Amino acid sequence: MKQLLLVLLVVAVAANMAFAGSPMTNQGDKALSFTLSGLGTFGLGSAPAGGGYTGFGGKYFLSKDMALRGALGFQNWSRTTKVANPTGPGLADYKESQMWFALTPGLEWHFMTGASVSPYWGLQATVALGSMTDTPPSPGVEDKYSATMFGAALFMGAEWFPWDGVSFTGEYQVGFTSSSSKNESAGVSVDGPSTTVISIYNLSVGINVYLGN
Repeated sequence: MKQLLLVLLVVAVAANMAFAGSPMTNQGDKALSFTLSGLGTFGLGSAPAGGGYTGFGGKYFLSKDMALRGALGFQNWSRTTKVANPTGPGLADYKESQMWFALTPGLEWHFMTGASVSPYWGLQATVALGSMTDTPPSPGVEDKYSATMFGAALFMGAEWFPWDGVSFTGEYQVGFTSSSSKNESAGVSVDGPSTTVISIYNLSVGINVYLGN
Protein backbone atom coordinates (compact mmCIF):
# COMPACT_ATOMS: atom_id res chain seq x y z
CA MET A 1 0.00 0.00 0.00
CA LYS A 2 2.85 2.39 0.79
CA GLN A 3 4.34 1.67 -2.63
CA LEU A 4 0.99 2.43 -4.26
CA LEU A 5 0.73 5.77 -2.46
CA LEU A 6 4.28 6.67 -3.48
CA VAL A 7 3.49 5.88 -7.10
CA LEU A 8 0.32 7.98 -6.94
CA LEU A 9 2.26 10.87 -5.42
CA VAL A 10 4.90 10.73 -8.15
CA VAL A 11 2.22 10.57 -10.84
CA ALA A 12 0.38 13.51 -9.29
CA VAL A 13 3.54 15.62 -9.11
CA ALA A 14 4.45 14.78 -12.70
CA ALA A 15 0.94 15.44 -13.90
CA ASN A 16 0.84 18.69 -11.98
CA MET A 17 3.71 19.90 -14.14
CA ALA A 18 1.90 18.99 -17.35
CA PHE A 19 -1.70 19.90 -16.49
CA ALA A 20 -2.83 22.90 -14.48
CA GLY A 21 -6.43 23.50 -13.52
CA SER A 22 -7.39 26.04 -10.88
CA PRO A 23 -8.56 24.70 -7.48
CA MET A 24 -12.13 25.67 -6.66
CA THR A 25 -12.26 26.21 -2.88
CA ASN A 26 -14.06 29.56 -2.66
CA GLN A 27 -17.34 30.22 -0.89
CA GLY A 28 -20.24 29.02 -3.05
CA ASP A 29 -18.23 26.55 -5.11
CA LYS A 30 -20.03 23.23 -5.42
CA ALA A 31 -19.40 19.87 -7.02
CA LEU A 32 -20.92 16.51 -7.76
CA SER A 33 -18.75 13.73 -6.31
CA PHE A 34 -18.36 10.15 -7.49
CA THR A 35 -16.59 7.73 -5.15
CA LEU A 36 -14.89 4.92 -7.07
CA SER A 37 -13.84 2.90 -4.02
CA GLY A 38 -13.70 3.14 -0.28
CA LEU A 39 -17.29 2.78 0.94
CA GLY A 40 -16.68 -0.88 1.67
CA THR A 41 -19.17 -3.58 2.58
CA PHE A 42 -19.80 -2.59 6.23
CA GLY A 43 -19.28 -6.16 7.41
CA LEU A 44 -21.79 -7.70 5.02
CA GLY A 45 -19.29 -9.72 3.02
CA SER A 46 -18.21 -9.44 -0.60
CA ALA A 47 -20.01 -8.67 -3.80
CA PRO A 48 -20.31 -11.41 -6.40
CA ALA A 49 -17.62 -11.71 -9.06
CA GLY A 50 -17.61 -8.63 -11.23
CA GLY A 51 -19.41 -6.56 -8.59
CA GLY A 52 -18.09 -3.35 -7.08
CA TYR A 53 -18.95 -0.62 -4.63
CA THR A 54 -19.59 2.96 -5.68
CA GLY A 55 -20.99 6.10 -4.11
CA PHE A 56 -22.49 9.38 -5.23
CA GLY A 57 -22.64 12.70 -3.43
CA GLY A 58 -21.50 16.28 -3.49
CA LYS A 59 -19.83 19.12 -1.68
CA TYR A 60 -20.61 22.79 -1.10
CA PHE A 61 -18.11 25.38 0.19
CA LEU A 62 -19.71 27.22 3.10
CA SER A 63 -16.74 29.59 3.22
CA LYS A 64 -13.32 29.78 1.61
CA ASP A 65 -11.52 26.44 2.04
CA MET A 66 -14.32 24.86 4.13
CA ALA A 67 -16.87 22.54 2.51
CA LEU A 68 -19.86 20.53 3.66
CA ARG A 69 -19.84 17.18 1.89
CA GLY A 70 -21.96 14.08 1.79
CA ALA A 71 -22.10 10.72 0.03
CA LEU A 72 -24.66 8.00 -0.53
CA GLY A 73 -23.74 4.38 -1.09
CA PHE A 74 -26.13 1.70 -2.28
CA GLN A 75 -25.98 -1.83 -3.61
CA ASN A 76 -28.61 -4.46 -4.30
CA TRP A 77 -27.71 -7.79 -5.89
CA SER A 78 -29.07 -11.30 -6.15
CA ARG A 79 -27.72 -14.60 -7.42
CA THR A 80 -29.35 -17.93 -8.20
CA THR A 81 -27.22 -21.07 -8.32
CA LYS A 82 -28.29 -24.49 -9.54
CA VAL A 83 -27.57 -27.17 -6.92
CA ALA A 84 -28.46 -30.82 -6.48
CA ASN A 85 -32.14 -31.25 -5.62
CA PRO A 86 -32.29 -32.66 -2.05
CA THR A 87 -35.78 -34.10 -2.56
CA GLY A 88 -35.49 -35.71 -5.96
CA PRO A 89 -33.64 -35.94 -9.26
CA GLY A 90 -32.39 -32.93 -11.18
CA LEU A 91 -31.35 -29.51 -9.96
CA ALA A 92 -32.94 -26.90 -7.70
CA ASP A 93 -32.38 -23.18 -7.12
CA TYR A 94 -30.24 -21.82 -4.29
CA LYS A 95 -30.92 -18.07 -3.99
CA GLU A 96 -28.77 -15.38 -2.39
CA SER A 97 -29.42 -11.66 -2.12
CA GLN A 98 -27.77 -8.70 -0.47
CA MET A 99 -28.66 -5.03 -0.05
CA TRP A 100 -26.98 -2.18 1.79
CA PHE A 101 -27.36 1.57 2.11
CA ALA A 102 -24.92 4.08 3.59
CA LEU A 103 -25.01 7.83 4.32
CA THR A 104 -21.78 9.72 5.05
CA PRO A 105 -21.90 13.46 5.86
CA GLY A 106 -18.74 15.41 6.71
CA LEU A 107 -16.85 18.70 6.87
CA GLU A 108 -13.73 19.29 4.76
CA TRP A 109 -11.00 21.94 5.27
CA HIS A 110 -8.45 22.78 2.54
CA PHE A 111 -5.00 24.21 3.25
CA MET A 112 -1.76 25.07 1.43
CA THR A 113 -3.59 25.14 -1.89
CA GLY A 114 -1.07 25.12 -4.75
CA ALA A 115 -1.28 25.69 -8.48
CA SER A 116 -3.49 22.66 -9.13
CA VAL A 117 -3.29 20.51 -5.95
CA SER A 118 -5.25 21.25 -2.79
CA PRO A 119 -4.57 19.14 0.34
CA TYR A 120 -7.41 18.81 2.82
CA TRP A 121 -8.49 17.20 6.07
CA GLY A 122 -11.82 16.78 7.79
CA LEU A 123 -14.29 14.88 9.95
CA GLN A 124 -17.16 12.66 8.91
CA ALA A 125 -19.84 10.35 10.28
CA THR A 126 -21.34 7.23 8.71
CA VAL A 127 -24.53 5.26 9.19
CA ALA A 128 -25.16 2.08 7.22
CA LEU A 129 -27.91 -0.52 7.06
CA GLY A 130 -27.64 -3.86 5.30
CA SER A 131 -29.18 -7.28 4.93
CA MET A 132 -28.43 -10.68 3.39
CA THR A 133 -30.78 -13.55 2.61
CA ASP A 134 -29.90 -17.15 1.74
CA THR A 135 -32.74 -19.35 0.46
CA PRO A 136 -31.78 -22.99 -0.09
CA PRO A 137 -34.09 -25.39 -1.92
CA SER A 138 -36.80 -27.08 0.14
CA PRO A 139 -36.68 -28.54 2.75
CA GLY A 140 -33.88 -26.12 3.59
CA VAL A 141 -34.63 -23.12 5.82
CA GLU A 142 -34.25 -19.51 4.70
CA ASP A 143 -31.58 -17.62 6.63
CA LYS A 144 -31.73 -13.83 7.06
CA TYR A 145 -28.96 -11.58 8.36
CA SER A 146 -29.20 -7.84 9.05
CA ALA A 147 -26.67 -5.33 10.34
CA THR A 148 -26.49 -1.70 11.43
CA MET A 149 -23.27 0.28 11.56
CA PHE A 150 -22.36 3.71 12.95
CA GLY A 151 -18.96 5.31 12.61
CA ALA A 152 -16.89 8.48 12.74
CA ALA A 153 -13.56 9.24 11.12
CA LEU A 154 -10.82 11.78 10.63
CA PHE A 155 -9.70 11.91 7.00
CA MET A 156 -6.84 13.50 5.10
CA GLY A 157 -6.22 13.63 1.38
CA ALA A 158 -5.50 15.76 -1.65
CA GLU A 159 -7.53 17.05 -4.57
CA TRP A 160 -5.81 17.42 -7.94
CA PHE A 161 -7.31 19.64 -10.65
CA PRO A 162 -5.94 18.54 -14.05
CA TRP A 163 -8.50 20.83 -15.71
CA ASP A 164 -10.71 23.66 -14.54
CA GLY A 165 -13.88 22.29 -12.99
CA VAL A 166 -12.69 18.67 -12.72
CA SER A 167 -10.67 17.10 -9.91
CA PHE A 168 -9.44 13.71 -8.72
CA THR A 169 -9.16 12.91 -5.01
CA GLY A 170 -7.38 10.35 -2.88
CA GLU A 171 -7.68 10.12 0.89
CA TYR A 172 -7.10 7.96 3.94
CA GLN A 173 -9.31 7.74 7.01
CA VAL A 174 -8.69 6.83 10.63
CA GLY A 175 -11.65 6.29 12.91
CA PHE A 176 -13.97 3.82 14.53
CA THR A 177 -17.04 1.82 13.62
CA SER A 178 -19.61 0.21 15.89
CA SER A 179 -21.88 -2.46 14.46
CA SER A 180 -24.66 -4.77 15.62
CA SER A 181 -26.35 -7.64 13.80
CA LYS A 182 -29.26 -10.05 13.95
CA ASN A 183 -29.77 -13.48 12.42
CA GLU A 184 -33.18 -15.03 11.74
CA SER A 185 -33.72 -18.64 10.76
CA ALA A 186 -36.78 -20.90 11.02
CA GLY A 187 -38.71 -18.13 12.76
CA VAL A 188 -36.08 -17.75 15.49
CA SER A 189 -34.26 -14.42 15.81
CA VAL A 190 -30.85 -14.25 17.51
CA ASP A 191 -28.88 -11.09 18.18
CA GLY A 192 -25.35 -11.21 16.88
CA PRO A 193 -22.31 -9.73 18.60
CA SER A 194 -21.79 -5.97 18.86
CA THR A 195 -18.41 -4.96 17.50
CA THR A 196 -16.34 -1.78 17.79
CA VAL A 197 -13.24 -1.35 15.63
CA ILE A 198 -10.66 1.45 15.66
CA SER A 199 -8.34 1.45 12.68
CA ILE A 200 -6.77 3.18 9.70
CA TYR A 201 -8.91 2.14 6.79
CA ASN A 202 -10.76 3.11 3.65
CA LEU A 203 -8.31 4.31 1.03
CA SER A 204 -10.78 6.20 -1.15
CA VAL A 205 -10.45 7.64 -4.65
CA GLY A 206 -12.98 9.72 -6.51
CA ILE A 207 -13.86 12.31 -9.14
CA ASN A 208 -15.45 15.73 -8.59
CA VAL A 209 -17.26 17.72 -11.28
CA TYR A 210 -17.59 21.36 -10.24
CA LEU A 211 -20.63 23.40 -11.12
CA GLY A 212 -19.15 26.79 -10.27
CA ASN A 213 -20.82 29.59 -8.35
